Order: sequence, then structure tokens, then C-alpha cells
Amino acid sequence: MTRSLLNKALSRFASEQPEPAVDPFAPQFVKVGKFNIRFLRSERPNAPALLLLNGLPQSIRMWESSFEDFSTRFDVLAFDIPGFGLSQAEEADMSASQLSEVIIQTMDHFNIKQAHLVGPDVGVPITLTAVINHPERFLSLNIFDGPGNFPPRLSPILTAVIKSRFVRWLAQGLNKKPVMKTNFLTAVSEGYHHYKPSRRAIKEYYDICYNEQGHQCAISFFGTYSKELPWIEQHLKGIQVPTLITWGRLDPFVLVDNGEFLAKHIPNNKLVIFDNASHFSSEDAGQDYVNLLIDWIEGNSDRHMA
Repeated sequence: MTRSLLNKALSRFASEQPEPAVDPFAPQFVKVGKFNIRFLRSERPNAPALLLLNGLPQSIRMWESSFEDFSTRFDVLAFDIPGFGLSQAEEADMSASQLSEVIIQTMDHFNIKQAHLVGPDVGVPITLTAVINHPERFLSLNIFDGPGNFPPRLSPILTAVIKSRFVRWLAQGLNKKPVMKTNFLTAVSEGYHHYKPSRRAIKEYYDICYNEQGHQCAISFFGTYSKELPWIEQHLKGIQVPTLITWGRLDPFVLVDNGEFLAKHIPNNKLVIFDNASHFSSEDAGQDYVNLLIDWIEGNSDRHMA
């Protein structure tokens, strides 16, 4: 694959905002269990801990536009989920039940006893599983743009990938190059209504989308939905951790119906739908999302570990 697609994306979709001379998101890694975890840490002692995950096919660079606002108020840790972003994994690792334990292991590694957890996109089932199994570790939760029930309401192509082993086989083999291209275009253009990622983000998302191992892992993760999502759905009503559900009304991939379903089944929740946001709604909603999450965290930071 030539880099012509990358060059076109940089010219058409990249933000015109100047990038800082020093890149705070320059990849750095830490060993957690069997995984080399890509992370970004901004410590603020005695402040509420905020844990930020990434979506697909993005990395924690999805927080470039908001990280500074969060780090001035909270003790922030962002990391790429193994198998997504720049944290590598094996296909056998790719299920919400297994990856949810990595959240706990990473919190332990950084000595974070409790945190406000944010899980977008593929991070939604992983985050929900972590909260269901370890509610005492979380002060609150924000989920958006990902499934938490089965069958989820998705675009036709995503529905086919989830339902059909044959489609997944094609996506991992004969048809992988077109799927990689589609993933990349989603990451830099089709997943947004108006937001434009930085040039550094576009370059990183290109490398992620065309990484063979990461691609295989992502498709394998979708193959576990038929087992993992029904289990999550059965446990939604038992979630007592305060849950902020945010969504882009214009999301063409994981439809807003999914957010409305979660709001009907998770007891202690608040649902906010951003009318002018698409799939990557936190970036599309911009400062409205940032202000909402800050207010949410500050209003839910008085819970203590039993």
C-alpha cells in the first residue's frame, strides 16, 4: 500500500491549527502484565483520577483537543487498550471480559485506587464489563458511541462483521486491504461531522489501520460480541456506578438508539445527545463535551471505596 492515501488525507482532512513543537502524545510505553501499554500520564496529587481509553480505529490521540482541560483539574491517565491503538495484543486476548481486567491491572500499576472511567466506541463493552465486575474501583463512568447490548443497532457493514464468521474471515484475509482503507477513512473523516484531527493524529491512525496484527485483533474482537454483549446486557440493571451516556445523534456506525437503550437499562444514569456530532462525538462536540464531563466528574467525586 503506497502512502498516497495518507498524503490525500493530510491535505483534505487535517486540522489547520498549529501543532505544539513538543508532542505530549509522543508514544511511551509501560509493561503491565503481558502487555506493553501505550500511555500518557498527567499527575495531579489529591485530585480526582480520570482514566481515558481509546476507540477504534483511533488511539489516545482522540483526546488531543481536550487533554489539557482535563489535566488542569484531574489526575489523568490515558492509555491505548491492548489490540487497539499502539498497545499490541494477540487475537486470543481480544474480548471485553479479558481486556476489562487490563483496566484494573493498569490502575494497580499506577497506584490508582478509584477513578472516573471514560470508555468510547469499542471501549464501551470493555468499560461496562470492568464496572460490572469491579464496581468498587470506579467513582463514575462515561460511555459513548459503542455497544452494550445484543444485538446492537449498527451500520449494515458492522452488523455483517459481527454476525458472520465468513465476513470476518474475508475481512482478515482476501478483503483486508479495502477494510483497512475504510477504517482509515472512518478514523480521519467519515466518523466526524465537522471536527478535523491533527496531522500527527492522522499519521498515527494510518499506521494503526495498516498494522496487520492490530487489524486481525480488531476483527477478532467483533467476533466475541455475540457472547460478550448478551452477558453485559443481563447485568446493566445491576450497575450502581453513576453513568454518563453521551452520543452523537448523527452517528452512522453505532446508532444513537444504542445510547437510548443503555439509558433505559442502567439505573443511575444521565443521557446527553449531541445533535451536531457524529461517531467520534467527544471530538465533534468539542468544548460542550469537555465542560459536561468536567461537571460530571466534579459532581461525582465524593464516593469512597467501601
